[in-house]
Amino acid sequence: MRNKVLTGFLCIVLTLVLSLGCVPLGAQCSEHTAEEVSDLIGGIVDYKLSQCGAGSVEEWLSGEIAEGAGKTSDWYALALSQYGYSDLSAYERSLTDYLSSNNVPSATSREKYALGLAAAGSDNSYLSDILDSSIGEQGMMSWIYGLHVLNNGYTCSRFTADSVVDSILSMQYSDGGWALFGDFGDIDVTAMTVQALAPHNDRSDVSEAVDRALDFLSAKQKSNGGYESFGTPNPESTSQVLVALSALGIDCRYDERFIKDGHDLIDGIAEYRLDDGSFCHTKGGGSNPTATVQAFYSLIAFQRMTVGKSPLLVLDNRRVHEAPQRGTEGTHQQQEHSTTQTAAPADVKSTTSKTVTATTAKAGTTLAKTTETSTETVTVSGTVLTSGAKATVTAVTAQSKEAPKGKNHKPIIIIIIIGAAGVLSLVIFILGKRNWKNYLFIVLVAGAAIAVVLLLDIQSAEDYYSGEKKVKKNIAGTVTMEIRCDTIAGKAEHIPADGVILPPTAFDFESGETVFDILTEAAQTYGIQVENKGSAGNAHGMVYIAGINYIYEYDFGDLSGWVYHVNGITPSRGCGEYELSDGDKIEWLYTCEIGHDLNESYGKMSIGKK
Repeated sequence: MRNKVLTGFLCIVLTLVLSLGCVPLGAQCSEHTAEEVSDLIGGIVDYKLSQCGAGSVEEWLSGEIAEGAGKTSDWYALALSQYGYSDLSAYERSLTDYLSSNNVPSATSREKYALGLAAAGSDNSYLSDILDSSIGEQGMMSWIYGLHVLNNGYTCSRFTADSVVDSILSMQYSDGGWALFGDFGDIDVTAMTVQALAPHNDRSDVSEAVDRALDFLSAKQKSNGGYESFGTPNPESTSQVLVALSALGIDCRYDERFIKDGHDLIDGIAEYRLDDGSFCHTKGGGSNPTATVQAFYSLIAFQRMTVGKSPLLVLDNRRVHEAPQRGTEGTHQQQEHSTTQTAAPADVKSTTSKTVTATTAKAGTTLAKTTETSTETVTVSGTVLTSGAKATVTAVTAQSKEAPKGKNHKPIIIIIIIGAAGVLSLVIFILGKRNWKNYLFIVLVAGAAIAVVLLLDIQSAEDYYSGEKKVKKNIAGTVTMEIRCDTIAGKAEHIPADGVILPPTAFDFESGETVFDILTEAAQTYGIQVENKGSAGNAHGMVYIAGINYIYEYDFGDLSGWVYHVNGITPSRGCGEYELSDGDKIEWLYTCEIGHDLNESYGKMSIGKK
């Protein structure tokens, strides 16, 4: 009897051991329930509603999202459409108005606006009209987003979905990934490529390429389930991979290729969630708009996959518009849109506005908008080195020394403070509140206000844009700086035809001054408009240059913006942290493809844009 009991017990133990042994160790992770994913999505919605003061998603759609069409809210509109909100009529009207009144020079942006219209259920011919002039015109991303539009049933004369797929497959790297530049695949670009290829995975060549891409993405995944880009762990890269897997119908919770040390992709995203429901870009950082919106739509993509719905970018509300017959040449002329640019005409010659004005003598080389003119302009000729050849250019120099100086406003402000204190004292006297403490309080407040005025550097616009270089006492050396936008030269009225905003110009610097300090000095001296964001650490350590000469980041696509080089290298530090050395050569350059179109070389540390 005891033998039978013992035998039975051993059989049970052996069965359990064999059962556990059949489960791959790498595939064991804590499963995220549908409720947990819904809570993450709902947290973002609650955060956005509180941020814009909306009482419901419908109010958010008709308010902030509609108002931000074409600028800030397009991904939220698309994601909500795929989340089940079908009434995007206010957003559609706003986006249509935006497109009719703005020229969109970026091919990738045109394609994404087309997806936004499709998500809103629009039958506007714009969805097909822009394809011939957009697909492949701006590098890898314009192939990807062009394919997304074609995947939704829209057509054009030059391309088919299969021909675009063929082109994308030909761009795959030997490591299985895709990238905008370099010799190795990039996580984000590879994931976004897989998203576009997913509807074509029944093609054997696509399936083979996707399998190689998945091997590449699996190998790059970190132990926390997430990814890093250019050496920085972040949730955005992980979000793109989650969208890609979901488009293929792969559940990241159960695929052992995408479970590392018990963590899956959702773990890699969720650890960046903040208490208010939004997401940060780096651990310990504050709320980040890009991280938040990408987490939002990636979790919606995952949720759609779990209930058998289409990939995120195969849109539920799409309404294919039958395009008119085209000519036999297959050519197509894109509809021209009027612009609302207010920049000065390229041939304006008067150039000494103290607010933001300065132009070169060359046609089409406006440095900034003209709002006030002066009667005297001084120019100087210089030699610029471009691609090994010399070219003579004419650049605006500082305003003539005879120009009037800005007024010192401090005495006037101090007199106003004293006068206000006197009036207040008289009122107190008339009211009978004649306690000496009241008068002492007025004197102290007035004295503090006067001290603040004396300590602050109060400048009018005329003073700030002085037209004169700063006089520096302890000069540590000299650097040269130039500002160019060759990649978009002449593409808009306010963009120089030759791409030169500031030719190579010498600046003295003091010990501790940074690239940002010299850029600010150039703006003040030559009247060049500069817009920056951020100011952390030492005054401007984390400063980010959003626009120069009214040319802004994202104006020519999601990968466009300003970068700086020092001695031909893209530093890994922000421009407010890069301290200068004698002889440094600074270049501010506008890129449409995060540097790929500039043949960039990077510093030893991770890439740092601006």
